[in-house]
Amino acid sequence: MGHRVRVMPYSTFRLNLSVTSPYNADFDGDEMNLHVPQSEETRAEVKELCLVPLNIVSPQKNGPLMGIVQDSLAGAYKLCRRDVFLTKEQIMNCMLWVPNWDGVIPQPAIYKPRPRWTGKQLISMVIPKEVSLFNGTDSGENAPLKDEGLLIQAGQLMYGLLTKKNIGAAAGGIVHISYNELGPEGAMAFLNGVQQVVTYWLLNNGHSIGIGDTIPDAATIAKVQVHIDEEKAEVARLTAMATANELEALPGMNVRATFENKVSMALNQARDKAGTTTQKSLKDSNNAVTMASSGSKGSSINISQMTALVGQQIVEGKRIPFGFKYRTLPHFTKDDYSPEARGFVENSYLRGLTPSEFFFHAMAGREGLIDTAVKTAETGYIQRRLVKALEDLSARYDGTVRNSLGDIVQFLYGEDGLDAMIIEKQKLGILNMSNSAFEKKYRLDLANPPDWFKHDYEFGNELTGDKESMEYLDQEWEKLLADRRQVRQINKSKGNEEMMQLPLNITRIIESAKRVFNVKANDRSNLRPSEVIPAVQNLLDNMKIVRGTDEISIEADANASILFKALLRSRLAFKEVVKEHRLNKLAFDHILGELQNRWDRAFVNPGEMVGVLAAQSIGEPATQMTLNTFHFAGVSSKNVTLGVPRLKEILNLAKNIKTPSMAVYLNTPLARQEQAKKLRSMVEYTNLRSVTSVTEIYYDPNITETNIPEDVDMVESYYMIPDEGVDPTANQSRWLLRITLDRQKLLDKEIKIDDVAQRIKEEYPTDLAVIFSDNNADEQVIRIRTLQTGDKDEEGEGGMEEDVMLKRLEAHLLDTLTLRGVPGIERAFLTKGTRLTEGPDGALLAIKDDPRCTQWYLDTSGTALRDVLAVDGVDATRTYTNDLYQIVEVFGIEAARAALAKELTNVLAFDGSYVNHRHIALLVDVMTYRGSISAVTRHGINRADTGALMRCSFEETVEILLEAAATGELDDCRGISENVMLGQMAPMGTGNFDVCWIPSMLE
Repeated sequence: MGHRVRVMPYSTFRLNLSVTSPYNADFDGDEMNLHVPQSEETRAEVKELCLVPLNIVSPQKNGPLMGIVQDSLAGAYKLCRRDVFLTKEQIMNCMLWVPNWDGVIPQPAIYKPRPRWTGKQLISMVIPKEVSLFNGTDSGENAPLKDEGLLIQAGQLMYGLLTKKNIGAAAGGIVHISYNELGPEGAMAFLNGVQQVVTYWLLNNGHSIGIGDTIPDAATIAKVQVHIDEEKAEVARLTAMATANELEALPGMNVRATFENKVSMALNQARDKAGTTTQKSLKDSNNAVTMASSGSKGSSINISQMTALVGQQIVEGKRIPFGFKYRTLPHFTKDDYSPEARGFVENSYLRGLTPSEFFFHAMAGREGLIDTAVKTAETGYIQRRLVKALEDLSARYDGTVRNSLGDIVQFLYGEDGLDAMIIEKQKLGILNMSNSAFEKKYRLDLANPPDWFKHDYEFGNELTGDKESMEYLDQEWEKLLADRRQVRQINKSKGNEEMMQLPLNITRIIESAKRVFNVKANDRSNLRPSEVIPAVQNLLDNMKIVRGTDEISIEADANASILFKALLRSRLAFKEVVKEHRLNKLAFDHILGELQNRWDRAFVNPGEMVGVLAAQSIGEPATQMTLNTFHFAGVSSKNVTLGVPRLKEILNLAKNIKTPSMAVYLNTPLARQEQAKKLRSMVEYTNLRSVTSVTEIYYDPNITETNIPEDVDMVESYYMIPDEGVDPTANQSRWLLRITLDRQKLLDKEIKIDDVAQRIKEEYPTDLAVIFSDNNADEQVIRIRTLQTGDKDEEGEGGMEEDVMLKRLEAHLLDTLTLRGVPGIERAFLTKGTRLTEGPDGALLAIKDDPRCTQWYLDTSGTALRDVLAVDGVDATRTYTNDLYQIVEVFGIEAARAALAKELTNVLAFDGSYVNHRHIALLVDVMTYRGSISAVTRHGINRADTGALMRCSFEETVEILLEAAATGELDDCRGISENVMLGQMAPMGTGNFDVCWIPSMLE
């Protein structure tokens, strides 16, 4: 970034703490390089594009990168506490540090016996007047009494404590609002002001942490011990059950896995309960708690590990494995599965760990270090590939995104043509409302107007029954209804999520207009429908993204701004403007002007290298990813690959992915569990081998009776009633294939032995004689003999062949006989999901575990999209697989693009990092815009027809150059890499346009 030089004594480079996070710098010996601009142009670019304040809000996650950290953050939290009072001398000293202070000393909160100011008053002097913020809590109405949540009104902190969420680098926090309302300088002033004021106050107040902060009282120690003992007893009970073979296996697991799963749950519960207990016992003034709740360092887990217990140590996602023969360390007996032998640490850091606990803890710690080291190299390479794949994409003057050849990759950058920096999270209130609530909020009937219309509105009596106004209002109502329908349609996949990422925070623009024009809550509005509604419509018509009057441009423009215009229309509806906000004509016109003005500045800058931006925005969170795979509690065999391995699979478009799986939905609106069960039996693949326990081949010449004692009853009862005239045994082979089925597996899969026999007969109707035991026999046996066809071969030869033939038949039957299901689907699990439903009153519902919107669907391991879609009762519109090749094959390239975006979003969102949609969209567009999917590898992206120099700068340098030379290729050097190699100004950013001068104008 660009910094202004400030000469200071001594030879250390010093940096404001808030600026360390974008550099990822710390003060443990880091070094930095300094580039001094050498020309006027460079100086201008650094000043206008690179200066630190201009980079406070990041286009990666449309939120601030820099915020208050470390001591200033903990100090601000402490300063806001209710028992903090400042004397006159203190407040005077502190106010010297307030930047651009207006010279007014606020009234003290307490006059008598001595004047005292509160800490909240001091911090409010730094907060800009433009900031109003409300963060609700669970306690709702009582929040101000408990000082929970946060309320800032026009720069005055009313209640609550400032935490990382409000003044850290968080979207929607004070830094973000200051930047969007007051520009870079305003945000910078706020960051500086908080640091200076708080640091000065902290100088006089102090904050330290010691062993005393981690010592729990005797009662707590006893309680923690009780929690541990309870769960250890539970583990002992589980162990006893497992030893006695009484433990019932969970679906998709064997008994051992079930045991491990339940033990882990019990021990984790011990840690959680003990943690909660200690947290409650520590005072709020505890220094460790202060640091955790302000968000400056540490978390509740760290506190409970210091104070209560360290908990279970995990290596490769399981408890500590046996490294010696049947035991973890020689200190334990063999086959010891107890908590302490498998790495459960029941001491806290305060009490100290025993030698074996210490060793296990070191094992778990070592794994983390190795994982980090391996991952750095992986993500580094991923990031390089992303940058090389996207490096030449830039936003052009016509709004499109193109590469160096001029191929269009996106018709509109990010599907809306806007800059990511100006986007904020906003609530689209019209989405989930019921019809009656919607009508109450927006409908206004002038034929019989409500009471408020006459009292609280300037022209209430004049406009009652006015034809023209009624027409306007009806138009608006129709439009609002249409918006609601359309947005619901678009937002279906997101459930009832009302928060959307949209440009221009409308609520804040309205609030600031009310503040500037001094609009009170009981004013009477002097706006008429004939002024408001056409004006809003005119504003919406002027907010064009795609310019052009042909049909395609008009449709494209409508699609790009659909959500934003719905939001705008609902916020500026006549009833909202007049009844909720009580705006007067001046304020309303100001709002429209401000919206138009900000809209015009919201577009992405032509020349912006959006490709590299996207690559970095996706590569950076990948570097932060820690978890290799994620393990669903409960369903052990449904593993999902996440984190870096899955990211690699997606970008490489791996043919064989580690954990292929599908989500299979039923084509009924709300599928019930029984329906899903039925579907599962139709989808889950079952062949004969999976229900067989033993197969044997016998020479059993006695066909109507048998030499196998267990089968005598079965054979005799079968031949008891002879077929008239025909001797059934005449052409049956003397060799016998005897298949014994596994009773438990048959029950699990709900298959009966006659179904199996029936399938075998269907497969070989004329070649086999099949006899099977009774459904409730102890042993489920199927006996198969081959049938001779017509003329017999010489006896000697035939006997030789038959047993070999039976062996072949056995192998063939076991593996190719499908009893039912779809090949490729190894298992299917019933899963309970929530489906968005529209209630009878027109409200949208998506409440977890509410019977009105619960649907069951199947989660499978293994995937076979085309065959599953062919099964009756499967919803072809919602069923999904994570194997991209199958999606391309069945649904085509558009679906593959959507699936790629979904998969990437899942990987990134898993550890809670949010990346703006436009970056992901750009990457998936590059992977799909050629009409087939191409991977971000030398086989995909580097096979494009870009210049040879650019391709050779990625991989396979010599081969590419040789080929280019041999075929006499021409490179017109439009790309970035070519120009960098040749030391020219690359066509990007400020190098993207020419400056022309007209000599005749100088005369």
